[in-house]
Order: sequence, then C-alpha cells, then structure tokens
Amino acid sequence: MAEATSTSTEGSGEELRGAGIGVTLPGGRRILQPASLLIAPGSFTALLGASGSGKTTLLKVLAGVMDATEGTASLGDAPAAARVADLGYVPQRETVHERLTVREALRYAALLRLDPDGGPPVDEVVEDVLHELDLTAVAETQIRLVSGGERRRAACGLELVGRPRVLLLDEPTSGLDPVLERRLMAMFRRLADQGTAVVVVTHATASLDLCDTVAVLQDGALVISGSPAEAVEFLGAVARDAAGRDSAEAAEFSGAGPGRRGATVRPLGLELRVLVGRYVRTLLRDRRTLAVLLGQAPIIGLLIGVLFEPHALRRPDGQPGDAIQLVFLVMTGSIWLGITAACREVVKERGILEREFDVGLRLDAYILAKAAVLGVLSAVQVLLMVAVVVALQPLDVPASSVLTFAGLAVLVAWVSVALGLAVSAAARSVDQAAGAVPVLLIPQLLFAGALVPVDRMPRLIGAVADLTYARWAYAAMGSSVDLGDRLTGASGAAQVLGFGGDFFRLRPGAGALALVLFGVLILLLAVVLLYRRATLDA
Repeated sequence: MAEATSTSTEGSGEELRGAGIGVTLPGGRRILQPASLLIAPGSFTALLGASGSGKTTLLKVLAGVMDATEGTASLGDAPAAARVADLGYVPQRETVHERLTVREALRYAALLRLDPDGGPPVDEVVEDVLHELDLTAVAETQIRLVSGGERRRAACGLELVGRPRVLLLDEPTSGLDPVLERRLMAMFRRLADQGTAVVVVTHATASLDLCDTVAVLQDGALVISGSPAEAVEFLGAVARDAAGRDSAEAAEFSGAGPGRRGATVRPLGLELRVLVGRYVRTLLRDRRTLAVLLGQAPIIGLLIGVLFEPHALRRPDGQPGDAIQLVFLVMTGSIWLGITAACREVVKERGILEREFDVGLRLDAYILAKAAVLGVLSAVQVLLMVAVVVALQPLDVPASSVLTFAGLAVLVAWVSVALGLAVSAAARSVDQAAGAVPVLLIPQLLFAGALVPVDRMPRLIGAVADLTYARWAYAAMGSSVDLGDRLTGASGAAQVLGFGGDFFRLRPGAGALALVLFGVLILLLAVVLLYRRATLDA
C-alpha cells in the first residue's frame, strides 16, 4: 500500500489523513485499491493519473462526500464525513448560479454555511475571499459574463467563505488555456502558503513545480508519491500505457455518497429567507424566460375566450355545455402554467444542490423556497389568464363568485407547481423533466370528469379519478360559477351531458381544502424524492 505525505513549512493544525482507503462497487469491481494519504496544513498536493484511475474517487472520500468500503478518511481525530464544514470540495460539475454577481454568489454561500450565531460577519468574510482570489475587479459582474478562470475561482470562493481547513478540487483547470491554468495553480499555491491545505485532481503537468507533493494513481492504485520531479519522471514512463483509457470513473460511483452526515442543520426560517432571496434574484435576471412565462398566460386566456360565441355563458340563452367546456379549459390552462413553470427548476440546479446538501442545506427549505416564489409567479399567470377569459366571456355570476373561481384556479396552479417540483426532483436531466410534462398533464385531463363524466366511468376508474386533483378542482370551479344550477335549469341537460346532479354541487371551500391537501402531500413527496436523489448523487 502506497502512502503519500504532503509537507509544508507554513501553517499548523489538523491533518487530513486517508488510511487504507479502498472502494469496491456493489458488483464487486474494485475502483480504488487501499491507499494512504497524509495532507498537512498549508501543503499543496496534486493527484494525477489517467481517466478512470481513481483520482476522483479518492478525492470524494477525503472530502467526506463518499463512503469508502475499506479504510478511513479523517480530519484530526474525527471522520471526514463528520467534518464536511471544514472540508471545502469543488466538484467538476457546475456549482455556481450564473445569473448572480460574484459578490452575491459568495454572500449567499456564506449565509448558508457560516454560523449565524457568533460567527464572523458575512460581508467581511466575502470581501476577504474576493481579495484572496483576486476577484474584486469582477465582484459586481454576473458569473455568466466572467472568464473561465474567474468562474473557477468563484467556485472556489463558494467553499472558502466557509473557512475550510482543506480545499479539495476536482479538475479545476480542465478546459483552461496554459496561461489561465498557470494562474489558477499559482493561486492555489498562495492559498496553501496562507495555511489552507489544497488538494487538486488534474491531468496537467505544466504547473506541478508549484506543488509540494504529487501523488500518481494508476489502475485504481496509488503507485507513487513524492516530489513533482519524481512524479513527472514516472508519468513519462507510463504515458504510453495510459493513452486511450475510457473516462468512465464518474458514472460508476456517482451514487455512492453518504449524504449530509456531520453537516450542521440550520433553522428553517433562516435558510428559507436566504433561498427565497437568491431564487427571486436569479429569476428576475432571466428576463427572457420570465417574459415567456408571463406572456403565455394572457395568450392562453385569449385562445380560450375566442373559442365561444360572444356572451356564450349568459343565462338563460347560453348553453350549459359552453360553460362546462370553458371551466375545463381554464382549469387545464392553470395546470399547464403550474407544471411548466416548475418542472425544470430543481434539476437544472442539480450540481449546485448536491454540494449545498453536503454542507447542510435543508431540502425542505429548498423546496419551500421554490414553491413560494413559483407560487407567486403562477398566481400572477393564472390571474392574467382568467382576467382575459372573463373579459371576453363574462361568467354571468356575482363578482364574489368570479373571485372564488379565480382563487380556485390559482390553487390548481399551486398544486401543479408542487407536482412539477416533485418531477424535477426525481429527474436526472432537464430534458427528462420536460418530457414528463405530458405524462403529468394527460391523466389530470382524462380523469377530471369533463371528457368522460365521472358518473359514466367504470367504478374502479372512478375511484382512480377521485385520486387526481383535477377532478376536485373541476367540480369546485364549476360549482363556483353555478354549473349545477345551469344544468338543472336546462331541460334534460344533465342527462344528455352525462353529469350527475351532485358533481357540480361540491362546495368551493371543500374543493379548496382538497387542493390544499393535495399540494401539501405532493410537496412532501418532492422533499422525499429530492433527498433520495441528493443522497444517491452525493
């Protein structure tokens, strides 16, 4: 078993130690042979090797975000998994919100990581990190507009605001040109000189002279550790054998994480405020998406309104069938607006979320923050849609009934937001989440009772319909505009259309309560699905 030791004349404190760390996949394949590594405070260590050699696996175990099947990783006297707050880990996957400025991103990270009681002032920490990483000049620039090197430094800053003892980075120089790669490695050298131990996984060899120790992995084994010159000499000897290896490492062990063990659990209210503020800021800056979301609502309302002859809902001349169809279309529009607004909002932040979960982010706060902001957005969308519909097709009911109708439509959208968040939490990609929208929408439309009245469904299918929120929403929304009375007043209409006498007699309050219960249960499901996804992908 090889052992690597990083030494430095700078800094003092706890050592990060890997003792006999080995990882074997459930199928029996060993991807990391037992290896030992000692990272001293203030040292700069590079992990080198071909793709699939075990570098990322070793780094994850040392960072406390992945379990070893043998051996231990510890910081001081405690397991690494119990000290994740002291171990800054920067994965290859994107961990920054690109529509935040550099300063905003660091500030939100600090609010979610620093001790709210007795910790250092957040703004002071942020300014220190900006200075340490030479990011002051771009502090007010959105991350999507900075250079690749500045973006990588900002990702490092998210970890440094937590004042970690060790900073572990997976391929931070990947894709950078030689000049930027050298500058980034020089920055890591400065951080090490200031007392923060730095461990970098890299393929590059041009800047190894800045390191104290270079450890080389080959075929899952730690084969050499020593000075940069010794490592480069060894790599030259095996370069031909290493050529052409498959880059399969990350996919094989990405689901082997321990989750948030050892992370500090913060008050729900504190995290909720921070997450809502961050989400509102990023949403408002994505003006194109926001314009599409808000613009589609009145267009949907316009299309619904022009389908019918003018004043089609006026009694006694209006046909009850027109009113039934209009209510169904408004409900359908509300479901569509809610689901489409939410279905991408979790999965698109998957990389960011996984790292924040490692350091203690409350997933209930995350889901509630998304639901709160999207709830306001979807309410505005639905009210715009209903306003256009009512302007084109007066409902011929008192104003209070129109408000009840609009309120129920908003509740339908909120339940749909919850459903969209649940799907987004379970999805592996944005495309997968978007592809699930028809699968979510069609059952609600089929079982609502408009296309085939519930009284005409087979008993078993009717029971299934009772488990869909659209069935309760449709009945309550119809009741709010007196569809029950309209059917009763039209000779034989209830029998011809197939609606029983009680379907549109559901009290709006009872329907609203049913929708609230559906929403709460689906939000709980979203939290469970997100927790499962986060622990699998940690």
